[in-house]
Amino acid sequence: MKNALVNCGCMMTTTTSLIGIDEFISRETFEWMINEPLIVRSISVINRITCDMTGHEEETYIEFQKEITNAWNDINNALIFRPTEVPMFVLERVLNSAHVMDTLYREGDGYTNSKGNVKNMINLLLVESINV
Repeated sequence: MKNALVNCGCMMTTTTSLIGIDEFISRETFEWMINEPLIVRSISVINRITCDMTGHEEETYIEFQKEITNAWNDINNALIFRPTEVPMFVLERVLNSAHVMDTLYREGDGYTNSKGNVKNMINLLLVESINV
């Protein structure tokens, strides 16, 4: 599973999302991210498994769902109990990465086949105006 987690690219995209934000990010924060803390491994697990779930037997699907639930529990624990001194805005970026993966893969492979719900969500978010 370790190779699969590296291949999914979550750590890279989450780390690069920190570049260019207004908040100061210390070297220690980047080193924390590179050392693959539990919260970052958990989003990688969610991404890898949800991407792999399409086309599997129901028993396998149930096992995948258990792994995803465990990963979400790890993320919630990292956010609630804060076992690290990393700033909260960094942890929020990690959480947002998990939310993106969940949105893309919730109903099939929305990343590869983006013409369905994902296209509609992007259209609603970026094109359709919202009266406030």
